[in-house]
Amino acid sequence: MDLNVKGKVAFINGGGEGIGRTSALILAEDGADIIVTDMVKENAEATAELVRKMGVKCVPYEVNVTEQREVNSVVDKAVAEFGRIDMLLHIPGRGERKPFLKSEKKDWDFSVDLNLYGPIFIAKAVVDQMVKQNGGSLTFIVSDAGKVGESNNAVYSAAKGGVMAFSKTLAKELGRYNIRSNCVALSAMNTPAGLKGRATIFGATANADIKEIERRVLKNYSIRRFGEPEDAANALCFLASERASWITGQTLSVNGGYCMT
Repeated sequence: MDLNVKGKVAFINGGGEGIGRTSALILAEDGADIIVTDMVKENAEATAELVRKMGVKCVPYEVNVTEQREVNSVVDKAVAEFGRIDMLLHIPGRGERKPFLKSEKKDWDFSVDLNLYGPIFIAKAVVDQMVKQNGGSLTFIVSDAGKVGESNNAVYSAAKGGVMAFSKTLAKELGRYNIRSNCVALSAMNTPAGLKGRATIFGATANADIKEIERRVLKNYSIRRFGEPEDAANALCFLASERASWITGQTLSVNGGYCMT
């Protein structure tokens, strides 16, 4: 389906691999220009090279989303380069992966800084521009952990739940400026980060048979497979696009039936 994004500008934070890179390619295929940012400069540049081959403009930036001044600087550069930002797609997230009883403030700070302050910083940086141009969309990747909780990720779960509430509030405040805000909630994914995380968790199990552990985990999923980057990116790009122009304040779960609330 044509997403009706030709000539639009998408700012993809966390676009250096996985869901972000796949989203960049989907939007570029339909004619959107792309700003791709990542904490790893080489990953952002690699995505930009792929996008440019599709005949659209793409500029990569390195950014640490937990640093507000850095985020503001990159957004200012992007606006100077493109003149506008029509879509923000925010993807980064990672948990503490410790039982709460064994966690401490440095673990909580990590989860809150990346998973809650990160979306807040990037939204604040782009919203002023979207108000000026009277339109735009904000779409955040969150987690079903924010709905039902997740063992060994207590503060991560809290932060992701906070982003869902934050997004709803933005939808209420910014709708008058034709700005929409939505979330895509994910569960276990075959993204680079997801594969690494599962290998760490399952590998830590004594005498682990990883395939057997995966089989048991997948019993919790109605569709018995892990998610692929395309599964998330398709939903993310739809919600960011003009095809979802009357959808705001929503959280769409893309999770193979893991969580149905």
